[in-house]
Amino acid sequence: MSTQAGTPHLLGRVAARAGLGIWRQRGGVLLAVVVSAALGTYVAMTWTGMPSLAGVLGPAAAPNTDCADTAMAAIADKSSGAATRAYQCMDPTFQQRVSEADFVRQMQSQKLPNPTQLARVGDYHSPAGGTMVYYAVDGGAQSVGYIVYLGQNGKVQRIE
Repeated sequence: MSTQAGTPHLLGRVAARAGLGIWRQRGGVLLAVVVSAALGTYVAMTWTGMPSLAGVLGPAAAPNTDCADTAMAAIADKSSGAATRAYQCMDPTFQQRVSEADFVRQMQSQKLPNPTQLARVGDYHSPAGGTMVYYAVDGGAQSVGYIVYLGQNGKVQRIE
């Protein structure tokens, strides 16, 4: 008499035992599924990577962008809407010296050749509370670097 088990029987037995083990640990498995879903949602909602201009040059600024991103969007996108949003992010001392109309004209007259990629390279938070944000902009055969200086209030003080 031969008692050799075939492959289908063996796979069925493995699947049954795995299912029984998962059923016994169903609380832990359910908790792992909930935590994984929450982490996935958190990452999807807070991801700020900008691989191209698509994240910056949309019709409206993204809800999690800061004033540095808004200012760079105005430099890369020559529309008056982007410049107006950037003007609202400028420090009040700058707004006292330069009118919104002059600012919009100045932003539209910038000579940056058709930008193809904008990347936020890094941030530096000073002990005094200000922030320097570094950007790289590629436009055809030309690459340009920018530094956006933010004050303690998060408003743009200057761009170099």
